[in-house]
Amino acid sequence: MSVFTASLEGKNGIVTGGTSGYGFEIVRKLAEAGANTAVYSVDELARDRHRELDRTRRADVLFETKDIMEDGASERMVQQTVEAFGGLDFVVSNAGFAIRFETDLLELPLDEFVQGLRTQFEVFPIAFASLALCAAREMEKKYAAVEYDSTGHRPDSGAIVVNLSEAVLNNLRDDLIAYAAAKKATQWIMESLAGSLGPRNIRVNAIAPGFANTERPRLFYDRHPEIRADIERRTHLKPAFMHSGSVVPAVLYLLSDNYVTGQTIALDGGYSNNMVRYFQEALTS
Repeated sequence: MSVFTASLEGKNGIVTGGTSGYGFEIVRKLAEAGANTAVYSVDELARDRHRELDRTRRADVLFETKDIMEDGASERMVQQTVEAFGGLDFVVSNAGFAIRFETDLLELPLDEFVQGLRTQFEVFPIAFASLALCAAREMEKKYAAVEYDSTGHRPDSGAIVVNLSEAVLNNLRDDLIAYAAAKKATQWIMESLAGSLGPRNIRVNAIAPGFANTERPRLFYDRHPEIRADIERRTHLKPAFMHSGSVVPAVLYLLSDNYVTGQTIALDGGYSNNMVRYFQEALTS
């Protein structure tokens, strides 16, 4: 087996927020790749998605309603996954939500602003860091002992991937002060964990998707067409609002490449590449 093409067949993992959007697409592909997956989300999986998953999956997929911000949630998720599958090889931390301040900050009640910050930091980075550490303590039992092969590399490793969103790479937005701050803090923690867990043969990476063409974002941008227009103008690749499945190849890569850690992959169609086109005609279709 190549160092850079480790199989997910028979591996066991956790995906949070896996019943819709990016999370469901990731779960679906992991199941097709033969990975047993425990999915934890505050929302239940719709029946039509259950049927879709059953048609294509090649491994076990378990769903449980879980609030990742509950006390002890990380420990219970890891314990339940190990009890169900016999071990833990990877985590995809995808659950979360954005708190927006859609008003003049000087008119916003201070307690509302502070509570928004606290809640946003609870869902990330605190929930992510807790789950990552609980998972790493289980992964270390298997992966710290993996020996080097003839190339001088370890042929397999534990893997943790967190969804950071475009907020860690792009210009600041006044409505996303709490959200962007929490995501940027999560990126620092991801990089710190990558350094701490690397000697234990556990890799930690991130994806930073752009703007999703899913229900909740559509509702927001339908209310604010001027923001939608700005995003469409600044995103070099089209469509500016991406299908949820667009993140899957990067996630599969980060779960299977055994020599990348501490990295954030931008999946935003070039939105964070802040080039202003004055003389090049923008092609739209």
